[in-house]
Amino acid sequence: MQDKLVNAADKTWAFVLKHKKVSIGVVVALIIVLIWYTIDNFRTYTDFTIKNDVAMEDSDGTAYESFHGNIVKYNSDGAFYVSKEGDLIWNEAYNMSSPCISICSEYVALYDRGGTTVYVMNTTGRKGLITTSKPILRACIADNGSVAVLMNQRDVSYLEIRDIEGELVASGELHVENSGIPIEIAFTNDGERLAVSSIIFNTGNVQSNVTFYDFSSTGQGKKDNIIAQYTFQDMVIPKLVFMSNDNLVAFGDHEIVLFNDSSEPKIKKEIFPTGSIDSIVYNDSNFGYIGPETNDKGETVKKLYVFGSLGWKKLNKVIDDAYTNVYMLSNNDIVMATDKTAAIHSISGKKRFEHEFENSIIKILPSTGRKDYIFVQNGVVQDVRLK
Repeated sequence: MQDKLVNAADKTWAFVLKHKKVSIGVVVALIIVLIWYTIDNFRTYTDFTIKNDVAMEDSDGTAYESFHGNIVKYNSDGAFYVSKEGDLIWNEAYNMSSPCISICSEYVALYDRGGTTVYVMNTTGRKGLITTSKPILRACIADNGSVAVLMNQRDVSYLEIRDIEGELVASGELHVENSGIPIEIAFTNDGERLAVSSIIFNTGNVQSNVTFYDFSSTGQGKKDNIIAQYTFQDMVIPKLVFMSNDNLVAFGDHEIVLFNDSSEPKIKKEIFPTGSIDSIVYNDSNFGYIGPETNDKGETVKKLYVFGSLGWKKLNKVIDDAYTNVYMLSNNDIVMATDKTAAIHSISGKKRFEHEFENSIIKILPSTGRKDYIFVQNGVVQDVRLK
């Protein structure tokens, strides 16, 4: 055995010597790539080159989201799917008093909060239309086009799951005296699990329930398809988000709770900020918050924390940017913006971009390359590269 090991080692060393020029070349190339990546990742940009700009005179209240490299813009009168060059791909006319959007993989759900319609769209246009009998509070879409809908009427809440054709898959009623007041839902990408956050008022105190429903074979033997329920005292949980690995993040007013993905979801991690939670950020693979803390000098500072979908801390950073709007992009950058200023922070903690615009900045969206973004400003949409 020892002779075989020695022989193998000799052959390996002979190969390295024979191909050392190739090996050295590979190493040098890797070093160059590493140096370039390090410089690029830790560089701050203050200006940009406009690759393309398109005038867009949209009405007040128009919102913008990225979808398959293009832009969905929507308002009370309808939705438009346009390319970065401004070419119309599809449009859908409707009349909504409070239009909202849910995006997952191949589908977009456009619904009227307080209304009774949900439009299911993909990159080519409308694929389904769901009409409900009761006012919609919240709707979420899965990557198969099915939609979970939370509705309310006369102090009774209703949950429905409908497929892309509008056919009813599952339904249930939630009565205030038993289940509290549902305020938020989240739907897994595969459309099999639904989480509901409810508020319960009991003798003047408030508590929140997070209830997990499973509509696969796992939940068929459970009463009302409920596989887990957790109660949190003195806390409101207004936001639920399923990560891409189906772990659930529950954003409370003074705590963030991460649940794992199992046949009976368990609490995986509880995050207790030292101060309040001023703002939250998330995408399908990371989540975090901004809140005040007292540093070693006794000064109050704002800190940004970011965690991965498994609960590991990725970022702990003091920030000094003023912002009225903060959000996380699909490429994991964090945008902090006011009316005419914007800063982009990488998940590694480096401020990648800072700029003061002439026009109001409405939304920043990711584009094709690492330095490429779409700047949606008042009256114009620009496809840019940082410089």
